[in-house]
Amino acid sequence: MWYWIVMALLVIGCAALLGGTFASIKKNKAEAAGGRRRRSRRYPDEDEDDYDDDDEEEYEPPRRRASQRRQAGEQQQAQRPRQKKRRQWKIILEDLDTWEKYSFVFYDTVGIGRGRDGSMYEKYLPIPSDARVSKAHCVIIHRGDKLYLKDEDSRNGTFLNGRRIDRPIVIQKDDVIGIGETQLEIQRILRESE
Repeated sequence: MWYWIVMALLVIGCAALLGGTFASIKKNKAEAAGGRRRRSRRYPDEDEDDYDDDDEEEYEPPRRRASQRRQAGEQQQAQRPRQKKRRQWKIILEDLDTWEKYSFVFYDTVGIGRGRDGSMYEKYLPIPSDARVSKAHCVIIHRGDKLYLKDEDSRNGTFLNGRRIDRPIVIQKDDVIGIGETQLEIQRILRESE
């Protein structure tokens, strides 16, 4: 019986001790927060004679409000140089002899040639059946807001609407690209909107 009484007293004593500890911690936090608020309203002046050396806490500036943080974030974004978003292109080509359609979604280049390996281009259209097409015959590249057709020093040349090209030239819908004996008509050119 005495055993249970002693145990009950120990449990009550521990609970009282923990309760008192939590109450004093909460009180100290409330006093510290109140002291910070009072100190934040005035800046400590080192030249004052009544400066209390016992108070060794440093001055903490008041916390920013959410609207101030948001405005600061917007100003930082405005100051950063804007990176130009890369826009995708889509081009649809049709072989006028076989009526096959080829569709490519790309950022920079579409290579056309007889070789099977087009790893040097972003997208690649192999035309292995035409012996007059070079391994890397021509390329469609994007510069600015336009697509250009450029010959890749092919043996038999690249033609646009029946004319041989010797420099990059702008292409558009309904143009016909001639490479070897193959004629590719540009069905559509689409660009991703901003």
